[in-house]
Amino acid sequence: MKWYPLGYTNYSIFDLQESIIHGLRRYSTSLLLAISLSLAGQDTDAAETQPDLRNGVEQRIKLTQSYLASKTAQKIAETGNSQARQLLQKARELLAQASAQLSQGNLEAAQKNVNLSLQAFTAAGAANNKPAASTENLALEVGSIRNEIDAYLESFTQALSEKGPSMAGLLDRQYVADLLSRAEQSQSLGEFDTARSALNQAKQLVVAALIKIRNNETVVYTVEFQTPADEFRYERERYQEYTALGQKLLDSGELETSRVLLFEQLKKNGERLSQEALALAGKGDYPDAINRMEMAVIKLIQGLRLLGVTL
Repeated sequence: MKWYPLGYTNYSIFDLQESIIHGLRRYSTSLLLAISLSLAGQDTDAAETQPDLRNGVEQRIKLTQSYLASKTAQKIAETGNSQARQLLQKARELLAQASAQLSQGNLEAAQKNVNLSLQAFTAAGAANNKPAASTENLALEVGSIRNEIDAYLESFTQALSEKGPSMAGLLDRQYVADLLSRAEQSQSLGEFDTARSALNQAKQLVVAALIKIRNNETVVYTVEFQTPADEFRYERERYQEYTALGQKLLDSGELETSRVLLFEQLKKNGERLSQEALALAGKGDYPDAINRMEMAVIKLIQGLRLLGVTL
């Protein structure tokens, strides 16, 4: 048998094979034994883990199915508020996905979705137990959003006169008008949630257009409030919008772990301040409640900037 120094390549493939075979013969017994033991351990772990995971997912799915078929779920579906009904529907969709993934053998995905389904159902129950807002407060909230939209539209019209008609395409005024009309009709029928949803859509469109037309400019918005309660609701809505934006970014799964951890900490601090603000507002102490809510908004803004959002 011939041996060749490292880097020397003038030898035949048969010589190389002979070297390899010689080496394998020396260590075949111990190597094969080690491999056999390793594979046996892996098979044992897999045999123990897979059935346990499957059984756990199956039990969790059965548990969630019982919840979604309960009287509580039926009550939410029939008489619950819109937020609770949406969460209940989300729970059912997630459970259906988990069941399908279980049948396909995708255990980890099934486990994730059944846990999310259970969380959605729990949130639906909590949302349904919240005291319903009075018609007067709902009407005030809808009116406040409409006033914001009118102010933003006025700013957009002014900017358009400065920039020229070529920028008019930034905003679909007809669609915004349709949304405002839909909101008015819903409000007249007492459907305040539907009215609020249409108004929020319109506001997002107008604000987006205003940001684009005022690109690279510093814009200061002033919103006048009739009562401290109006101002508190405005700050509360800002907090909720920023929270939703942050969650969308987290759901994308494309963020650095370090940034996510910092954002989560700031979000946690913001939620604490938000809960303090709600407690103060419940006691009628709106000045302190507004201050706390503004601090909560600032925490979220700091977090969103860490995630790359320009605010």
